[in-house]
Amino acid sequence: MKRLHSRSGLPLGIHKLSEIDLAGEAGKNTALAKILQTREVRQTLSNLLPDVLNVLSKDSKIGKFIMKAVGKLISRLLSRPHDIFEEKELQLLFEDDAFIRNIGEPLPDMINGLFDIIVTLTETIEEMPAAEKKDVFGDVISKIANGQTGEIITRGCRIINDIHKEDPQFFTKALAPGFQRWVESVDFGEIRELFDTSAEDGRAFIRMANHVIWQYPAKVVMFLSLIPSLVNLITDTLDISVGKLNELPPDMLTDVVLSFAREINSDSAANVLNQLTEIVRKIHTGSALLGEPGAPQLPKVLSKMIEEIVEQTDPITLWKAKIALAETKATIDQAVAASVNSKPNFKHLSMIMGPEVTNIRLKSLNHRLEQWDAEDDEEMAKSFAQHLSAYDIQEMGEVVNNALRIINRLGDERPAIFTGFAAQLTNAIDDYELAETAKRFFNGMSKEFKPMARAVVPGLVTWICDVIQPEDDEYEEDAAKAREALASLFAAEEV
Repeated sequence: MKRLHSRSGLPLGIHKLSEIDLAGEAGKNTALAKILQTREVRQTLSNLLPDVLNVLSKDSKIGKFIMKAVGKLISRLLSRPHDIFEEKELQLLFEDDAFIRNIGEPLPDMINGLFDIIVTLTETIEEMPAAEKKDVFGDVISKIANGQTGEIITRGCRIINDIHKEDPQFFTKALAPGFQRWVESVDFGEIRELFDTSAEDGRAFIRMANHVIWQYPAKVVMFLSLIPSLVNLITDTLDISVGKLNELPPDMLTDVVLSFAREINSDSAANVLNQLTEIVRKIHTGSALLGEPGAPQLPKVLSKMIEEIVEQTDPITLWKAKIALAETKATIDQAVAASVNSKPNFKHLSMIMGPEVTNIRLKSLNHRLEQWDAEDDEEMAKSFAQHLSAYDIQEMGEVVNNALRIINRLGDERPAIFTGFAAQLTNAIDDYELAETAKRFFNGMSKEFKPMARAVVPGLVTWICDVIQPEDDEYEEDAAKAREALASLFAAEEV
């Protein structure tokens, strides 16, 4: 069948602007008029508008009669005797260079009009019975969820890819002027003030919303009941997705993971780390500059904030919560242990495979020590000297002194506190089991440990004897008692 075209080369149905003359040929709505006159759009409107008008008439018989007549009139006005069903007028329209060049200006109006239509339709559908809503949305979803949706997405991606191949920064450059004008026109101070002034109103709204919602406990319970369903949906999704991933062969799965690792930009990751560490360093330096000498500002502010929080915290409730969490954790650990022990395979594998994790950690530690051992003596000595000198020995000594001072004060205030604790501990330990363990340790393994003991014990004994030699100091009395104890021991053995 021969196609009918006008002088412009477009189908005749497209060129007749006088029938839907929204604006002149050079007007901003010309593109919209041309689109509306294409066969595809006219036939879509011809099928859709009578149904919409019928819905708008609601239950009025007169209204239905009038709307039916109007619908027939619209269908007749939109029809063309010379329409060719196979003719792709919309596609031919978009192949016209002049049309494409002029479509940019009315495009926002077209989109806004489309949104207005959607709003009107949703308002109309909202008044429908549930069964009709179901039919409408079922039909819409079935038509949207087809191959055309995927084709549209694919074509859109292809368009953007072609643009990026020609100009990788096209969208950035196109958006830059408008974005700059947007930034210039927005008063961020007002936005900040909006958030500041909305804090009280926001809290009041949340308080009001909770007051209203909790008047209907059943609805709150129903809302909270969505959480397990959401968790189940997530776990089911992960189960199916991870299951599909596990269907890949080992080499292909590994190749996917390695490809992902290779795609990560190590330079960007390193730069992020450098920037974060520099931020931390600057905060530390700025804290020292803002504070007084020897008193940085940041610890002072944090200490004050923590102090205010602690002052308003109920210590009894806090510790009850901590104890409850500890008991809950212990219950979970016991449940896990009971479940594992109820299955011999789990228990045996944990005994066998557990040391493998320790072996891996030992191997890593040994590798680090080997790296240090590979250094020459001077470099290793220099590094460790710097390492040891970096410790605050005075602070470490104060830690020991304070701990000993506390122990001595406890002993002076309550002398029986340590003896009572020791008595309870010794009474709780089984003497027989301890003796049997000691026998097995010293009698059974003494031969194996004897070479090591001979290497260590003589030097230790010699050092002890040198320590308890007579000296003119405040510890001589205790040293004399030690010498007397050793002499009595040796004298008893000789007798």
